[in-house]
Amino acid sequence: MEMHSYARAFDEQLDKMDKILSEVRGESQTQEDSTAKPSRRPAKKSKTFQSDEGEDDKIPTALATLLSVVQNVEKMQVETLNKLTSLESSVNKNTCNIKTLSESMDAMGKQMEEICSETTSVQAKVNLLEKENLALRNKCDQLDAYSRRLNLRVSGVPEHAAEDVKKIVIDLFGLISPSIAHQLPLTVDVAHRLGPRSGDARSSRRIIVRFLSRSHRDRVWRDARTAAVLKEKKITLSEDLTQETREARNQLWPLVEKARSEGKKAGFRGHSPLLRARSSLLRTPNPSEARRL
Repeated sequence: MEMHSYARAFDEQLDKMDKILSEVRGESQTQEDSTAKPSRRPAKKSKTFQSDEGEDDKIPTALATLLSVVQNVEKMQVETLNKLTSLESSVNKNTCNIKTLSESMDAMGKQMEEICSETTSVQAKVNLLEKENLALRNKCDQLDAYSRRLNLRVSGVPEHAAEDVKKIVIDLFGLISPSIAHQLPLTVDVAHRLGPRSGDARSSRRIIVRFLSRSHRDRVWRDARTAAVLKEKKITLSEDLTQETREARNQLWPLVEKARSEGKKAGFRGHSPLLRARSSLLRTPNPSEARRL
């Protein structure tokens, strides 16, 4: 806006200067014409002399005005030049700033590329670690399940103070499997109740039993399915399963119930995630699959 005002003022001064020059040219031309073509009738000397003197007085005034206009124009040109110089300096400064900003953006772009590359590498490592972690968890679950194959859990045995849990279990298992009753004191390794004692005297904690022999454990577990003593005493035996195995079996329990309701033989075999229904085997989901279901 300021440059436009200077331009308008500059144009006004130039117009003024052109007007003055035109007036001066017109007066000079008039004098030349009067000199070249004298009037046929002689004019009075006094009036002609006064007219020439008046015209001569106008020339210095016009020149002075023209000089003032020229000076104003020159002053405006100087101011315009200063403004242009300042504008050029600002443009150069902005150019440098833009160049610096562009270099900074390029550097940031390279840093982002490096960060993306590092992130990709880290993500690949994380995926590998997650895969290894899952494999280790499955392996630990398998080892834990294999170790628990020697165990059985007993529920419903009344709890008393200063009781001998191992003797109670041996006597109970002797009633379940009389054929190996004499071997039970040697094959039953450990028997104890699970968890802290509750304040309710009517409740009894479960008992976990560990055998030294897998064959004796399986014999007791197999005989317990048809043992009348368990029904009479309202005692139940169960396998010592891992949480993952229990969750996997729970996923297939509706299929077992449906097969049994249809008169088919269905159930779980040991700790392995298999379901037998007649001649077909239905695989239970592994721990990782069970967590996703």
